[in-house]
Amino acid sequence: MKVITAEVYGFCNGVKGALAKADEAIALAARLSLPCYLYGSIVHNREVARSFEAKGVRTILSPEGVEKGVVIIRTHGISDDLRKAFIDNGFIVADATCPVVLRNAEKARSASGPVLIIGKKGHSEIITLEGARKDAAVIESPDDLGSLDEGSYSAVIQTTLSLSLLQEIREEARRIGLEINELNTICGASESRRRALAAIIDEADAFVTVGDSSSANSKELRDMAASYGKPSYLVLSPEDLPSSIFSFGCVGLTAGASTPSSLFESVKKRLEEGR
Repeated sequence: MKVITAEVYGFCNGVKGALAKADEAIALAARLSLPCYLYGSIVHNREVARSFEAKGVRTILSPEGVEKGVVIIRTHGISDDLRKAFIDNGFIVADATCPVVLRNAEKARSASGPVLIIGKKGHSEIITLEGARKDAAVIESPDDLGSLDEGSYSAVIQTTLSLSLLQEIREEARRIGLEINELNTICGASESRRRALAAIIDEADAFVTVGDSSSANSKELRDMAASYGKPSYLVLSPEDLPSSIFSFGCVGLTAGASTPSSLFESVKKRLEEGR
């Protein structure tokens, strides 16, 4: 079997920076003899989460009911109110929020007039943006636009949103006469991974994305390959590869922005072994 690898895959700079800050926070907590916590999942990948557990980092969702210490904020960020609550309760906050998410939250916070947040309701990044602009309406699909009053809106977009979904929302907004001023674009790291996939998709008979099923950008890569009519799979480890993948002559391979290189290499190795 031939395996062709996308030119760009795996950890983005935001994730790399977040993991470096997390390691610094763990070291700081050890020096100060304080417990170290992680708010939620630092990235959407179970293997990364397990690595923090192995380092003795406990996951929490509130400053209540635990001894104060160092708390690492996930890459997708947290609401302004929750950040304040951690500080007010005496925690040392180690902010591993992606700089792109921080900029977008500030754009939402400072925008004049009505604001829209375009993205998946309940996603951790959307919760952060809602926390920065409490009066914003969340738009998850074109159907949500029908509840809006006529007029002009500023919009902040989830960094990993599907390009096709964003385009559908844009088209529906134009159709019903809404003016939407987009304050940001989809993350450049997400776009570069999509372009790298598109560059090799024609050569591949099937496609594998290495990533967690909770990762929005990993799922988008899988769905993008499927949109080209290719059998497309999302796997977290070599054990997740279906036996049918080994019947193809050429398999394309990429990884989401929260996928460690060790996982990517282990999946690649098994594909190359052909069994």
